[in-house]
Amino acid sequence: MARKSLPALHPAGILTGAVLTGLGVFVAEAFLGPMLARSMAPAEERMMGMVHQHLAEGYAEERDPEWLMHRAVEGMLESLNDPYTFFVGPEDMVALDEDSSGRLIGIGVMLDNATGHIRYPQVGGPAEAAGIRPGDRIHSLNGEACGDLAVPELVARIKGKVGTVLHMEVEHATGELEAITVERRAVPRITVAKTGMLDEDLGIGVIHIRSFARSTPAELDQALDGLLHAGAKALVLDLRFNTGGLLDAAVDIASRFLEGGIVCRLEVRGGEDQVRFADPKLLKAPHIPIVILANRLSASGSEVLAGALKDRGAALLCGQRTFGKGVYQQVHRYRTGNFALKFTAGYYRTPSGRILEGHIDPDHLGGLEPDLPVALDAASNLALRQWLDYDAPPAKWRDQVQQLFPQIEDFQSPPDSALALALSHLRGVLSS
Repeated sequence: MARKSLPALHPAGILTGAVLTGLGVFVAEAFLGPMLARSMAPAEERMMGMVHQHLAEGYAEERDPEWLMHRAVEGMLESLNDPYTFFVGPEDMVALDEDSSGRLIGIGVMLDNATGHIRYPQVGGPAEAAGIRPGDRIHSLNGEACGDLAVPELVARIKGKVGTVLHMEVEHATGELEAITVERRAVPRITVAKTGMLDEDLGIGVIHIRSFARSTPAELDQALDGLLHAGAKALVLDLRFNTGGLLDAAVDIASRFLEGGIVCRLEVRGGEDQVRFADPKLLKAPHIPIVILANRLSASGSEVLAGALKDRGAALLCGQRTFGKGVYQQVHRYRTGNFALKFTAGYYRTPSGRILEGHIDPDHLGGLEPDLPVALDAASNLALRQWLDYDAPPAKWRDQVQQLFPQIEDFQSPPDSALALALSHLRGVLSS
C-alpha cells in the first residue's frame, strides 16, 4: 500500500501560526504570568505588594513608587542588625561594579589631594589621549563650574557610565585654557602595589595587595614573576588595610603558593559545607618562605588567604590580630528596581576549621592571631596607610610631576616595625 504523503506546509500558514504563537507567549508573559505569580506568592509578599500600591496611589502627597520600594527594602535589611548586609542604591551601583572588577569608570587621572590639580594622566588612558597633562586644573565639567570643589566631589563628577562623554574646560600649567572632550572608559585600578626587593643579597621580596578584584590574580602574577626573576627566595605578603573583595580572587592567589588542598570552607544554610580548593595549575611559588603582614583592618578575603597559608604551614602571620570578618556575601542585582542587595550568605572557616567571624556572634572572638605580634599606635597606622595608598608617578611623567608637585619627593616610607620584624625573621630563615 502506498504511503500517505505529508500535507504541504503553506508559507502563509506558517506565518499565521508563528504570529499566534508569539502573541500567546506575549500574553502569558505580560498578563497571565504576573497574575499567576501574584496568586501563588506567599501571603507576606502579597501583603507587601498591597501596602506599596496603597501608598503609591493613595498617600496624601505623591511619592515615587521606586523610592517607596527602596525604603521598604532598606527597612527589611536594617531589621537584620547585620553590619555586612546593606542596600546598594542607584548612585552606588557603579562603585559596586568597580570594587568587584578592579576597573574604574572614568577618564584615568590622578588628582592632587591638596590642590585638586591633575598630578598626571594615566599612561595610555583616555585623558592622556585627549591632551590632559600634569598640572592641569579643571575649571568646568559639562558646563558646570567645579574649580572650588573638594577632591572627592570632583572625582564623583568625573566618574560616570562607560561611553558617556565629559566636556571639560581645563587650564594647563602654562596658563592656557582649553576645551577638551573625553569619553569615559573602564580604566585599571591598581590592587597590587609596593612591589620590590627588601634584601637583594638574600633575595627577600615584598608585595602589597590592596584588595581582591577580578584583576588581582593577574596583577599578582606580574609582580611575583618579576620578583622571582630578580632572584627572590622569600616573600613578605602585605595584607594590611585590605578589607577583602572577591572570594575567587583570594582563592586563586592562595593557589599560587599551595600545592592543591583546602583553602577555606563555606558554611551554608541548610546544606553541606562548600569546600574551596587550591588549583594546582596556578601554582607558582611552592615552599617559598612567606611572612604575611596583617592589622586590624585586614578582613574577609585577606583573612581567607592568611588563614589558608597559616593553617597549611605556608606562612607566618606578623602584626596585629585581624578584623574578624568571616562571612561571605552574595550580591543580587534588581535591574528593574534599579538597586542591589549585598547580604550575608554564610560563614568562612579556615582549613583547620577555625572560625573567622567575630562580630555577629558574641561568643566568637574571630580573626587571626599573629605568630609575630607587633603593637602600633594610631599615628603610625595612619602614616602607613597613607604610604601604602600612594602610587609614584609613572616614569613618563615623573620629572614633570616632581617639578610641579615638589612635596611628593618628601613622601617616603614611614618607620615600619612590622615589616622590619618580618624581614628579620626571613633573614634568619634563609641564613640558617
